[in-house]
Amino acid sequence: MTNFSKKFYLISDSVGETALKATNAALAQYPQLTGITMKRFPFINSLDELKTILEEANKVKAVIITTLVNEQLDEYASSFAKDHQLAYHNVVEPILSIISNQTSLAPSEQAGALHRLDDHYFDRIQAIEFAVKYDDGKNRKGFALADIILLGVSRSSKTPLSMYLANKSYKVANLPIFPEVHVPQEIYDADPRRVFGLIASPLYIQNIRKKRVELMGLGDSASYSSLERVKEELMFADDLYHQLGASVIHIENQSIEELSEQIISQYNKLLAE
Repeated sequence: MTNFSKKFYLISDSVGETALKATNAALAQYPQLTGITMKRFPFINSLDELKTILEEANKVKAVIITTLVNEQLDEYASSFAKDHQLAYHNVVEPILSIISNQTSLAPSEQAGALHRLDDHYFDRIQAIEFAVKYDDGKNRKGFALADIILLGVSRSSKTPLSMYLANKSYKVANLPIFPEVHVPQEIYDADPRRVFGLIASPLYIQNIRKKRVELMGLGDSASYSSLERVKEELMFADDLYHQLGASVIHIENQSIEELSEQIISQYNKLLAE
């Protein structure tokens, strides 16, 4: 075995499965190598996102493997890698060049075109990747791209619902609601038909939080699980939902499957109007 430590950054404007498979196939030819780690960056469609990733890659001197079909993004990434002496390879670009030279046709530069060969499967994979990337308001750009936006106080099942809906091929972004935290403008700009506010009784949320506090070993004194705090958060959330014109979903004593069906039904109904 050879102790060779190296990071591979896999950047894609779609799911990134092609870059992952190609890199794994190549690395399989070097079974003696250890210390190889890979980090995936799916759905990279803007220069701002790409710049951040490339700067991170430069800090660790990562090998950059991409499947970027957008010419502007690929050229920027290639130039950045050259300027910073980073190893860079676009898996699809050489093949695109061959086809273009042979046919005199230009590529469509449409992200994820390959995966449309099996729409149902790859739509679901893309939706799951999307839900992970835009969970808990990690990236505000997701609110404009999402099919469904879920809002709710802490412990209102936002993440489980997002993942379940993603398995049904819906792209979902969610945001935790706190009175002290500014609500992003992207939420106010979103189509209210896509926005769903999760709500429950104060006692219901308090009981869930108490169990969470116990598991974390914080004791009964945590204000997070106090009834007064829960009431304050729910009142703030309810006011916000009405202000946004969001559909309100009562989560109390309902399974994730039942709640998902309610959201999907309401979503389809609103879009059809």
